[in-house]
Amino acid sequence: MSPIAAGPFPGFHIRAKAVRSIRPALAGRWTDQAFILMSVAGEVTVRHYGREIGLSTGDLVLMDSREACTIDVGDDGTKSMVLALPRDILSQMRSNADSLYGRSIAGRRGAGRMLSAVLQSLDIDSETDTGDDAIAISVTMSLLENALTHAGPDDGRHTRAGQQIDRMREWVSGQIGDPDLDADMLADAFGLSRRSLYRLFAETGTTPHRWLANLRLDLAQQWLKDPTSPHRSVCQVAYAAGFNDSSHFARLFKRRFGSSPASHRTRN
Repeated sequence: MSPIAAGPFPGFHIRAKAVRSIRPALAGRWTDQAFILMSVAGEVTVRHYGREIGLSTGDLVLMDSREACTIDVGDDGTKSMVLALPRDILSQMRSNADSLYGRSIAGRRGAGRMLSAVLQSLDIDSETDTGDDAIAISVTMSLLENALTHAGPDDGRHTRAGQQIDRMREWVSGQIGDPDLDADMLADAFGLSRRSLYRLFAETGTTPHRWLANLRLDLAQQWLKDPTSPHRSVCQVAYAAGFNDSSHFARLFKRRFGSSPASHRTRN
């Protein structure tokens, strides 16, 4: 792994062969970032957001730092490029930014081909000034949005675990304020044993407990950033998200986002 600066996007070149990499959900400063993974040469299989995505040379996938992923590389090896971009840019591009992650972008046609070429050219010509960076961001995000719009909702095979967890996410959204909502309640609601529930989440690189906590924290962060939210104080946000201890909430929030709930609200 070697660091690169592709214009305004910091990242890494990664060479790998016959390996499986399991990345947990990231915390701290990384939660403000999303990642573009692009295969420069060779084939890569990515499991992310309940989808299994096969990347060939030039193909890309947008990845969420806050969600776990598994990356498999075969015996032939691969060279890949991972670039970080601010999560806020994606939110400006699409209100439901979570729907963008884990979607395969073909690098051999249309906007995906142009996006792949632009990112590789930025890697070659990494010495840019501020004006060039602004243009690079604008062009990259425009091509990314166009490529994702035309990728189609079914690009990437949605795994059985991913489909089940999507249904759980929808159900949990209506129960999130219940402090008693836990893995046992989730298992009962979907007719699963506790063991089966943990095995299901293990397929996506996480646990039910961590998944529920992250859903609560992500929702709390949205409320803290939203000036129109009806939950005004940090305590109100904590309780509305299902935490019955504001101090515990503050500790978990800082661990995930790298700042306290109060200072996070101050910044926004």
